[in-house]
Amino acid sequence: MNGWILRPYPHGINRMTQFLEENFIAVGWPGIGNLYSCNRSCVYQKVVEFYIEDYGDEFCRESSNIITRFNDKMRIGELVLVIPRKEDSLEVAVGLIDSSYFFDRKYDETGSLDTGYNGFSHRRKVIWLEKKFPKRLLPDTVKKTLIKPSLENEALFQMDLEGCHRLVDLLESNGYNLQRWEMSQHRKQLIKSSIKVILETMNQKTPELTKIVEKIALDIFQIFQETESPHFDLLRNKLVHLATGAAASVIPIDVNLPCQKHCLSLALHGWHEKEGFCEVAKQTMTYWLECLNENTGTIFFTSAWDEVDFIAHYKSQFDAYAKKHDVVVILVTANGFLITYI
Repeated sequence: MNGWILRPYPHGINRMTQFLEENFIAVGWPGIGNLYSCNRSCVYQKVVEFYIEDYGDEFCRESSNIITRFNDKMRIGELVLVIPRKEDSLEVAVGLIDSSYFFDRKYDETGSLDTGYNGFSHRRKVIWLEKKFPKRLLPDTVKKTLIKPSLENEALFQMDLEGCHRLVDLLESNGYNLQRWEMSQHRKQLIKSSIKVILETMNQKTPELTKIVEKIALDIFQIFQETESPHFDLLRNKLVHLATGAAASVIPIDVNLPCQKHCLSLALHGWHEKEGFCEVAKQTMTYWLECLNENTGTIFFTSAWDEVDFIAHYKSQFDAYAKKHDVVVILVTANGFLITYI
């Protein structure tokens, strides 16, 4: 098992509280966009475009190395040790990386003053084992690494193997079982079967939209294999990435942008929440009116479903639009997918 040491200061702002409360870690460098499927060369070019004028090439090269470690080198199931500066806390947090990289556009503001939304959009989910572990109790091999001058201000670096082994020993002596979770064969079959069913159903009624779902089917399955519960942030990240390459609009992200042939509506929060089905459906119906001639098909991915409320408030508008356009609503659950409207 590998281990990583992370400083909780993306964009120079202490985010330790958010990390612990919301079960994620992040690095800074806002303004460079989504780094999904981005290798080191790609990351470097994005950093250069945004930062070289103010910070120079050396900063851009060092930054691209750190970002690449975060978005590409870390692996699910590896340890991460989050260590604040001693003036901020004498306690550290220890967790297991629980997801691949994802980008949360909402937290990509670039201002230096803390608005609560700036500078920590590049993220990974974490399962915390210890949230307030005394730094003095860390293995000596780890503490020696922390005082190296070359690493004192490094945002993210890999723990040496000896230090990682000693940390694992310490955690296991405290009762933690660090074996990685694996999806059961039963759940794996449920998810595979649900994907097959929705593709077959869509192919009969909405063949154009089927091609979009086919492109991401394997990636979606991989996301579900990562943890026991689906990570909707990762699913959203994948769908936004797909839309960028497929010239499709994404709602709620692309409101007020040019009309596209296809639309992905992502309602991956509670039914009545800000980015839940009700709000996203209203935005999508406005988009339909504005893009009546350009748009030919819309796929909703929703994590919540209320059949009674849908029939009472949305079905008639959906039916009217679906007379000349393709519309599919797919419910995302921990055990796969279900078409709730087509």
